[in-house]
Amino acid sequence: MKRKTMFISLAILTAFAALFSVSTAFGQDKDSLRHKAQVESALETMSVRQKVAQLFIVSISRQPSEKTKALQESLVRDYGIGNLIIMRGPIHEFMPRVNYLQTLAKIPLMIATDAEWGAAMRFSEYLSYPRQAQLGRIEKGAEKLLYKMGRNVGKELKDLNIYVNYAPVADVSDDDVASLSQRSFGNDPKQVSALATAYMKGMQDVGIYACGKHYPGHAGTKVDAHIAMPVLNKSRAEMEEVDMYPYYSLFANGLEMVMIGHYSIPAIDPSGVPMSISPILMNQVLRKDHGFKGVVITDAVAMGGLTNEGRGPVEASMSVYKAGADMILMTYQPIDCIEAITEKIEKGEWPMEELDAKVRKVLMLKARAGFLESGFNPEVKNLDRKIASARKRDYRLIKKMQRKMLKSTKPYIPPTGEDRTLILDRAGK
Repeated sequence: MKRKTMFISLAILTAFAALFSVSTAFGQDKDSLRHKAQVESALETMSVRQKVAQLFIVSISRQPSEKTKALQESLVRDYGIGNLIIMRGPIHEFMPRVNYLQTLAKIPLMIATDAEWGAAMRFSEYLSYPRQAQLGRIEKGAEKLLYKMGRNVGKELKDLNIYVNYAPVADVSDDDVASLSQRSFGNDPKQVSALATAYMKGMQDVGIYACGKHYPGHAGTKVDAHIAMPVLNKSRAEMEEVDMYPYYSLFANGLEMVMIGHYSIPAIDPSGVPMSISPILMNQVLRKDHGFKGVVITDAVAMGGLTNEGRGPVEASMSVYKAGADMILMTYQPIDCIEAITEKIEKGEWPMEELDAKVRKVLMLKARAGFLESGFNPEVKNLDRKIASARKRDYRLIKKMQRKMLKSTKPYIPPTGEDRTLILDRAGK
């Protein structure tokens, strides 16, 4: 009874906090009327298919073939795709292509990436921050350092016109399972909450949209969701007290986006479906119980945790949409997926009001980032100068973090099946 009372009261407090925090993030309270007008103006010009396309996030490769280039250009020019995610490689190889695709877009593309430990997670020109597991070993001043890291990472992403970072990871690690390895700040929910919130606030304060992941938390899963669907046998009370705990602070401090993972939690949804296509999780637990008002996205819909359950790319994307997600990340066959959802809406089988509500959220992100302003130019210029400035900022902070870790009495956490060059070695160097 005590546990049940605890998670219900926390959910209520979070709901009230979120109502107040979302209205002030990024100065939204100041500019909301202007931004709402921009959103409605853009929405009025869009066909059903263009609205659907605004919800999709497609990946962009470093050196696409001519066939892939033609597909990308058609998605942007003819379909009105709304968002790109940049994957791993030299940013010098990506930026010319991104700049060109932006010239084809009627509404500027929102660019995202995974930069959990900085732009170096994806782009080789940047310096890598220590991984989350190593940062969790810092015993004094960790929150302050994580806030500064968030600001620095936010600045280097903003230099590239990347406004969405799929971070922080808010998963609480499990000592018995190495699946999170270096990506979690630790096994203490309070520590994970404090450090994830500090990192998020640093990014927010320089105008970057953070995305907490992987809600509701998959510590303890023994299967890689990239390959197959894990099943997490925890009670709702256990989830609230440990795995969901960091989100209370993230939501209360204005988290703009949350990413849902591809794993089943029967205690939350007895049907056994992945959380990423569970309307119970998205609408009842996340939006109603926890009061989240922001953008809901799932992990990449091409992952085995969703598709290996007998769902092809189109069915997976449709399932994510119908369950309540606002954006659809990295599907194969994006044109087929866009057309399938468009057909459902044009036939009246799925409500137009639901689509418009999702698109408004995406366009509001763009409006508040300045993308819908007259004369906005998303082209990235002076790339080498920006990279040099970022490296100087990052170098000083990384060295300070290293000194703190050398003094740590907490045990070193070795990497598990990951690139050792991306984390500090045992000596902290």
